[in-house]
Amino acid sequence: MKKFLINIIIFTLPLTIFLIEGFLPINTFTYRPWEAMLYTTSKDVAFPFYPNQDLKMLSMGDLLHHTENTILKKENWITDELGYRNDTFIKKPKILLIGDSFIAGSSLPQDSTLTNLLNNKLDTEVYNLAPAIFNDFISLLNNQIINKPELVVFSIVERNTPQPILKGSHGTINQNISNTSIFKDKLVRLYSLKYIEARIKKEHGHGIPGKDSIMYFLNGENQENNFEKIHEIARTIISYKNYCDSIGINFIFLPLPNKETVYFDRVPLSNQPAFIFKLDSILEINGVTTINTLALFNNEKENKYTYHLDDTHWNSFGVNLVANELRNKIRTFNLFE
Repeated sequence: MKKFLINIIIFTLPLTIFLIEGFLPINTFTYRPWEAMLYTTSKDVAFPFYPNQDLKMLSMGDLLHHTENTILKKENWITDELGYRNDTFIKKPKILLIGDSFIAGSSLPQDSTLTNLLNNKLDTEVYNLAPAIFNDFISLLNNQIINKPELVVFSIVERNTPQPILKGSHGTINQNISNTSIFKDKLVRLYSLKYIEARIKKEHGHGIPGKDSIMYFLNGENQENNFEKIHEIARTIISYKNYCDSIGINFIFLPLPNKETVYFDRVPLSNQPAFIFKLDSILEINGVTTINTLALFNNEKENKYTYHLDDTHWNSFGVNLVANELRNKIRTFNLFE
């Protein structure tokens, strides 16, 4: 009888796990909305996250989750019909933001994302395309899923490298994501097993403490900042600007510094990495409008933190600082006449 029961448990365990994954809330086994919403099997340009969702949860910083130094944050995420983090889908935005997790607003509430701050500060339609690359924008445009905006703001964090524009076809996009597809994705993520394994092993965020053990970093003194690729990166950004020029779109480049760059003295590093300053100078010579975010953060870092202590991303103060600067720069384009 005991052997029979064990066989039954072994036989039914996979089905039980699948049912747990499928029917429980999407954030049951996650520590922040990013993982909870992530569409893991999507191969499409669109749908980085589950579409048409409204999730509220207490999240933990990506550097210190499940540690005694965790700082809980109230996050609410709303995704639109394309799976991007917007209050609603906008087919013809006036301003389009393209970027990574900073632009998506990881560790921020919905009303503090750069998209919603600019919406309010400019009183116009701003659409968030993140996480995304420039080629995703071209695909959405070519497939007439979004119409041509008047301004594109392309952003990337210092440690990442922008991808060159692809030549030729950018493929078609499937807009028929069903609830069944999402249910299947939840089944194969196997978050429950990963959660149990992580808790048994007592895994947690592997943030590297700074010299004062108050602020934590992603890679500390080993953080890369792409100095050796600076001219290649500059050429790629210039090609984005040229593409926008060719179809009558204004363009702004918004680089975001590594946390290690802003708080270099806390890592500690002997000198502040000057990658963003040098890239800014190269792009200015080539006629690309940029926002020097490192200069902005340097001016404020002694007064108020611009990044979360326990997370790699900017906080509400940091994003608002950039939103104000970006608003002033956007107004110089005379988009609202």
